[in-house]
Amino acid sequence: MRAATALRSVICRALTIVLAALAVLSSIAPVQAFADDSSQPVKTVRVGWLVNNEGFQDGTPGERLSGWGYEYLQTLSYYTPGWRYEYVSGTFTELLDMLEAGEIDLMPNISYSEERAQKLLFSSNPEGTERYFIYAKPDRDDLAKGDPQALQGLTIGCNPGVMQTFVGQQWLANEGITCTYKEINTGGALFDALANNEVDAIIMNDTTSSPSASPMFYIGSSDYYFAVPKSRPDLMDDINAAMSAIARVNPRYIDEVKSNYSAQNSGSSSLNGPERSWLKTNDNTIALGYITGRLPYCNEDENGEMEGSLASLATTLHDKFGITVKTVAFDSYKMMSKALSKGSIDVALPVYRDYWFAEQSGVVQSVSLGTISLTAIHTGSDLNKDLQNIACTKSSFVNKMHLKVCSPQRP
Repeated sequence: MRAATALRSVICRALTIVLAALAVLSSIAPVQAFADDSSQPVKTVRVGWLVNNEGFQDGTPGERLSGWGYEYLQTLSYYTPGWRYEYVSGTFTELLDMLEAGEIDLMPNISYSEERAQKLLFSSNPEGTERYFIYAKPDRDDLAKGDPQALQGLTIGCNPGVMQTFVGQQWLANEGITCTYKEINTGGALFDALANNEVDAIIMNDTTSSPSASPMFYIGSSDYYFAVPKSRPDLMDDINAAMSAIARVNPRYIDEVKSNYSAQNSGSSSLNGPERSWLKTNDNTIALGYITGRLPYCNEDENGEMEGSLASLATTLHDKFGITVKTVAFDSYKMMSKALSKGSIDVALPVYRDYWFAEQSGVVQSVSLGTISLTAIHTGSDLNKDLQNIACTKSSFVNKMHLKVCSPQRP
């Protein structure tokens, strides 16, 4: 099972990279649009733009912008009368000072504190919750064991004046850890310092991420809010009303908008110890079984090679990790499942995700590739009766064994 778990982890890393393209497509999917109300007076809102924060606020003002923080600001503006943004770049400390001085009007993702509340107004409801971690490079097997004492004597990077640094340093002190702290101004630069071995680990939240870092220790969390200067209660009134409107339309909005970017900003671009060990034992080769005739996902072309959208998984494993991928085509799920059980293939795809069935079969599952809907097509007027006689193809996502479990009433 340990070998299977290590292999699943390798596949999950590749899937993370492959799914990044799907996440980008999802992030540009059409949404409901509202026409400008020309009768509303324009209200220019100077909003803080954090430099070098991949995934949260990407790009340079004046050029193309993206990120889940940017999307949230745009959605907010759909519900705030006459708002037009003017983006002001800076580090977190610089922008917070400007916000408190009234030199900018709005910042997202601000953790609440009594000290900050003396100068700022916070939204009635939190914008979301950020979790704090100590990240390290994924090949740090000593830290991956989960023992905080492995952090003793290390150099740990952190951003100055932010909540995760306060929480992280307190956590380390509570654990009796003595280490050296190196302050670095931006989140992006912090991850760069880790990638370049300038620090051994970093304290960071889950708002931004990097493909070259893995969270090793969870150290705490806090809610974060939209914040404006106390001189701008009019903006806060707009924000509170807009956030309520967004929640009425979609209570899970913030989780969904963050998930659009999570695939491309999480995971790791390098392999950890168990993964490297499994690959070394297996000649750096993965035998990947797939079902023919399942386009657009996968199929066997005239040259006997796998084609379809999932072919990118094999390409990613080879190009990103140097892994040799041996693809094996099957005509039915029964044949592929038998090969997986015998160990003649290491991975099978695509497979309907079902944890109970996986447990009974003695296999482990990767992260989901996507979502499909099951629809019963029947000719009679009694669905329950019709479900007693179900037809499916050998290559169906939901095969005969799954249907027997899901519809035990059938003869």
